[in-house]
Amino acid sequence: MADTSLTNGDRKLSESEERYRALVTATSEVVYRMSPDWSVMHELDGGSFLPDTGEPIADWMQKYVHPVDQELVVETISDAVRYKKMFRLEHRVLQADGSLGWTSSTAIPVLDDAGDIIEWFGAASDISARKNTEEALRISKEQAEQQKRLMEIVTSNTPDLVYIFALDYTFTFANPALLTMWGKTWDNAVGKRLLDNGYEPWHAEMHEREIDHVAATKETVRGEVAFPHAELGRRVYDYILTPVINALGEVEAVAGTTRDISEIKENEQRKNDFISMVSHELKTPLTSVISYVQIAQKRAAQNNDELAGNMLARAGKQLAKMTRMINGFLNVSRLESGRIHIDLEPFDLSLLIKEVEEETAATINSHHINFDHNGETWVNADREKIEQVFNNLISNAIKYSHADTAIEVSYHVTGDHVQVSVTDEGIGIDPNDLPRLFERYYRVKEAELNHIAGFGIGLYLCAEIIKRHGGEIWAESSAEKGSVFNFTLPLYQK
Repeated sequence: MADTSLTNGDRKLSESEERYRALVTATSEVVYRMSPDWSVMHELDGGSFLPDTGEPIADWMQKYVHPVDQELVVETISDAVRYKKMFRLEHRVLQADGSLGWTSSTAIPVLDDAGDIIEWFGAASDISARKNTEEALRISKEQAEQQKRLMEIVTSNTPDLVYIFALDYTFTFANPALLTMWGKTWDNAVGKRLLDNGYEPWHAEMHEREIDHVAATKETVRGEVAFPHAELGRRVYDYILTPVINALGEVEAVAGTTRDISEIKENEQRKNDFISMVSHELKTPLTSVISYVQIAQKRAAQNNDELAGNMLARAGKQLAKMTRMINGFLNVSRLESGRIHIDLEPFDLSLLIKEVEEETAATINSHHINFDHNGETWVNADREKIEQVFNNLISNAIKYSHADTAIEVSYHVTGDHVQVSVTDEGIGIDPNDLPRLFERYYRVKEAELNHIAGFGIGLYLCAEIIKRHGGEIWAESSAEKGSVFNFTLPLYQK
């Protein structure tokens, strides 16, 4: 009876092992059997992942395990054999196609009645895809960390204020210069909103509107604003907000850079004050000289001295040009100091154009200036300032056009605005110069090459005057084909 019971027990154990082997075989990509000390691989069914053994082999380590991980595999085997415990390890392998792969390998010791290991039965799975993904994530994380460290190094060593807004207006990054300006630390500033960091309500609302605009349009916003520095007092800053766009093309944050321009503003003010003072000082003797020339012209006419009369007339034109230049500098100085005023009043633009026509007919004979008359057109504007714009644009057209060419001055109503155009047949403007035409003191290359006089303030003044009227000004041109300068003014709503 005892022998029969033992036989039945052995049979049940064998059947149990076979079922286990069948289960492992069905659920694993690789099944293998090893000798007790792992020196010989008795069997390996590698599926499509690893090459099969076909017969017992002793050099299985060199055949299947990647050299980088062989030492780790040996240590893990040694530990499992010593303590008769499960072998479990993720390591690199050489796949059936010769490429590098990863496997998750598990093997259990099969023991005899005395508790000695008679073999190891193992199963392995192909985890190459997961490991490759983990490696890609690791590399991506390292690169992100490296970029973060680089950004921190750069932003920590710049005097500019660098920051990032989340779309809910909270700061997610602020560099040391910005924290110093606030007089705060990272912990009590980042994650907070504008009001929490000392911005006045109007200032916070302005930036929130700008963040919304950047998020909605993906456009850059630039501005200038004053803010109290924690150590230096109130300062003036130039700032720019730009969209941070993710892989889906969506704005996920708004980055900002701000520069302290207080010294620049102070220098500009000193320069404007100096120009204003000098211009005022020059006007007094210039007015006297103009009076003397006018008296001399009358006497030359009375004495029928044609030569003196012609010379004095030329002197008068040069003095008038100098007067316009001085007035231009004065206007720039007043404009940038906030002392220029726009006095709005309703008037008929067609009457102003008629007056400009009469003045140019009396003073300009080098070009053919033609004026269109489209009837009564009322605007609400500063008559004197708009006359300056006409004079500047016509003077500019004359300066950059050959003698005896035509200049057309026209206007027409479009919507709730009137558009004025001054067209010439001059040397034209390079496309690269067009975006900067209306900048202060900017002069096109052609002016320098052709020795055309000027300081680059006329168009700047025109642009500022039109802007203060709520209009627009722009130029259309191409080299050697003439130019068209346009500006718009709001119509007067009677």
